Amino acid sequence: MAIEWDKGFATKDSHIDEQHQQIFRFTNRFESVAQQEDPDLHEVESLLSFLNTYIQNHFRYEEACMLKRKCPAAQKNRSEHIAFKAYLSRSIETYRTEGYRKSWAKDLHKKLEDWLCNHICRVDVQLRDC
Repeated sequence: MAIEWDKGFATKDSHIDEQHQQIFRFTNRFESVAQQEDPDLHEVESLLSFLNTYIQNHFRYEEACMLKRKCPAAQKNRSEHIAFKAYLSRSIETYRTEGYRKSWAKDLHKKLEDWLCNHICRVDVQLRDC
């Protein structure tokens, strides 16, 4: 089931909010791939490349904003980013060594959805008040 951006996820930083909307769209696109037994592997590679680049750029920008604004959630945000990057690295390595499996894609999609629903609405939104 697709998840939708909601104004409740807004951080009051237009760049971060646009990036978050982009990752929502990505997660919904990845969901359609995760439902396939035999997807186009070029698309899977493209999606993984996007995700890896996205988190490097987005996390760096968001962490800098939190530090600049002296946001109390800055350290928690960074810690969660580190954990998510480690998870993604392991997940991509699993894909590279074992190939595409529907169960792998579903696990990654579930992690992305959980991230959006828990990290953004619990940690990132604290930027509103900074």
